[in-house]
Amino acid sequence: MIKSLACNTQERTFTQTTGVNEIAEQLSDAAHIFWLDIESPTEEELTLLEQTFHLHPLAIEDVAHVHQRPKIEEYEDFLFLVFHTAGLNSTTGELEIHELEMFVGQNYLITVHERAVVELSEAERRWKRNGTHTHRGIGFLLYCLLDTIVDRYFPIIDMLVDQAEELEEDLFSTIGGTREAHLTLSLLALKKQFLAFRRIATPERDVLNVLTNRDSPFFDEHILLYFRDVHDHMTQVTETLDLYRDQLSIVMDANLSVASNELNKVMRTLTATSIILMFNALVAGIYGMNFEYMPELKWPLGYFGALSLMTVVSLLLVLHFKRLKWL
Repeated sequence: MIKSLACNTQERTFTQTTGVNEIAEQLSDAAHIFWLDIESPTEEELTLLEQTFHLHPLAIEDVAHVHQRPKIEEYEDFLFLVFHTAGLNSTTGELEIHELEMFVGQNYLITVHERAVVELSEAERRWKRNGTHTHRGIGFLLYCLLDTIVDRYFPIIDMLVDQAEELEEDLFSTIGGTREAHLTLSLLALKKQFLAFRRIATPERDVLNVLTNRDSPFFDEHILLYFRDVHDHMTQVTETLDLYRDQLSIVMDANLSVASNELNKVMRTLTATSIILMFNALVAGIYGMNFEYMPELKWPLGYFGALSLMTVVSLLLVLHFKRLKWL
C-alpha cells in the first residue's frame, strides 16, 4: 500500500498526491516537500523506487531483506536510515519491535515498512500542526518522525520498569514451590525484553549522533538542534535500559541466593531427620541380632525398654536440632 503527501513550504499547505509518478515529476520543485510511505512493498514497487528516485541497489537490497540493524548510510544523493518502532503486545505483554527504513533526499522522505506503524500517523499530524517550520525543509519532517518514535519508547519503558519493580517486591514473598519458579521465569523473560530493547536503542543513539554532529547537504543547519533534542531523549532511553538491566541482574542474583538459602534449610532438615532415624535404626539393628546367648533377649521389658530409649533419644535430638534452628 502506497501513501503520499506533498507540502508547499511557501504556502504551508498539504495535499495528497497520487503516487510515485506524480512525485517524480515534481522532485525538481524546491518549493515542495514529499513524503512517500510504502507498506509491505512488492518487488515491482521497490524496483520502481530504485528507478524513479535513483536509489542505490545496495540500499534497496537492505529494504528487501528485513531484520536490519539500526544504521545510517550516506549515499551521493540521499541518506538511508534504519530505525525501529516498539510496542507491547496487548495480549501477552511482550515487547514487539518492527523495522522502519527511510530514504531521505533533498526534498523527499520515503518510509518503507512491513506492518502498520502508528507512529507515522502521529508524525504526520505533528508535521501538519507545525506548518510554520516547513521552511526548514525535509529535516523537520525527519525530526517529527524520529522524535515521535523515540517519544513512544518512554511509556513502554515505564511499563517494563513497573514490571521489574513488581518482581523485585515479590522476591521475598514468593519463596518456595511453583511461585518461586514462576518468579525466576518472569525475571528471565523480562531481562530478555530489556536486552532486546537495548539492542536497538544503542545503535539508534549512534544514528542520531551522526545526524547531530555531521554536516549534511540535506538539512538546514538549524535543524541540528532538533536532532540534538532527539539524541538527548535517546540517551535517556539507553541509560534507563542499562540501569534496569543491571537492577534485574541484581534481583536475579538475590533470587538465586534466597533459593540457595531455602535449599540449605531443606538439607539441614533432612540431615537432622536422618540422624534421628539413624539412631532408631541402630537400636533396632542391635536388637535384631538373633544370637542365642544375648542377655537382653530374655528381659521381660526389653522390647518396651528399646522403644523408650528410641523415643527419649529422638526427643533429645529434636530439641537439640531445634536449638540449632535446623528444624
